Amino acid sequence: MNVKPGLDPFLLLDAPVPRPRRRRGLRLAALVTAALAIAFVGLRYFYPHVVEGEVLRPGILDIELQGPGTLSALSEASVGSRIQARIEELAVDRNDVVAKGEVLARLAFDDLSGELGAAEASAQAAERGVSAAQAERDRATATLEKERATHERQVALFAKGVASTAGLEDALAARREAEAELARTGRAVEQAEAERDAAIARIAVARAQLDDSVLRAPISGVVVSRMRHVGEMLTAGSDVLHLVDPASLVLTARLDEGAMSAILPGQAARITFSHAGTPISGHVLRLGREVDEETREFEIDIALDALPANWALGQRAMARILIEQRGPVLTVPTSFLVWRDGRPGVWVASRARARWCEVTLGEAGMERVEIRHGIAAGQNILKPGGLYSFMRVRLAGPVT
Repeated sequence: MNVKPGLDPFLLLDAPVPRPRRRRGLRLAALVTAALAIAFVGLRYFYPHVVEGEVLRPGILDIELQGPGTLSALSEASVGSRIQARIEELAVDRNDVVAKGEVLARLAFDDLSGELGAAEASAQAAERGVSAAQAERDRATATLEKERATHERQVALFAKGVASTAGLEDALAARREAEAELARTGRAVEQAEAERDAAIARIAVARAQLDDSVLRAPISGVVVSRMRHVGEMLTAGSDVLHLVDPASLVLTARLDEGAMSAILPGQAARITFSHAGTPISGHVLRLGREVDEETREFEIDIALDALPANWALGQRAMARILIEQRGPVLTVPTSFLVWRDGRPGVWVASRARARWCEVTLGEAGMERVEIRHGIAAGQNILKPGGLYSFMRVRLAGPVT
């Protein structure tokens, strides 16, 4: 050890040692911890927290059934070609509104006009043939009447002994020849009439084919799809356009077969489409009479009171059907239920403190559930979320 000159090293050993600062740090930490604990306790149990909730009051409970569905139409039609032809003109496109009988497309079929003209010419020639055959038959009829009268006169004269046997036989032969000629002309008339009818039928076929070259709307509605373009060659049976009557649109919903006895035509319904949050009202139109063997579901058609601004066939939606209304009863939103050990309960505000109360549930709707025992009317019920027992709360107002 190096010691400055003039200093006694033993005196250095007896000098006082400075007090460490660690104790003051511990005291400060203890004070901070205590302050934080007090602040935590105060914040947790004495500072009022604003909580959403509502006052429990009796009301009407809507008992509803819910099921998915798709938008379909009761009146729709596909417009297609009945002949092989090329599309010459398309007068409409998707989303166009059309009236029944309106021209939608025209097909080019060059041979149709020629076939119709030939059929009309054949019909005119056949009509003239019928007239000529009828004239021949009329002449044969007149000849037969003449020969019949001559034969009858020869018979009378032969009976008086005036006419000869040869004259009688000649009269009979002439009569029979006239009868044969009348029969022949009659068959000629029938053949001419058959040819005329065949020509008229060919005219009808040609006109029908000519009409088939003009595609018209079979129903009034909206063009929802167009499968072909101008210039394309069509075969018989090819679809060109698809029409839907918007007034016939329904939501075809699927429900479990166990709900079949609860569904009746006319029941009120609410439909929520995937792209629109506002429900659309409607009513049950009819029930299906088949149950899917795999899913054990049956279908119902729901008529809509209005259509969404944008709609499409096959669009998905969720349907809620009102099957019963009960009340007045005490109900809480289903989102307010909190389960503990398999027991249902709700948070209530008692003397500005949060408290969980076990309840007995009754009938349930889609959004609210009946409370039969456990809490009473007038109590403030709280929306769960961060609540704990004895938490100081202040009700913010009803939940929207």
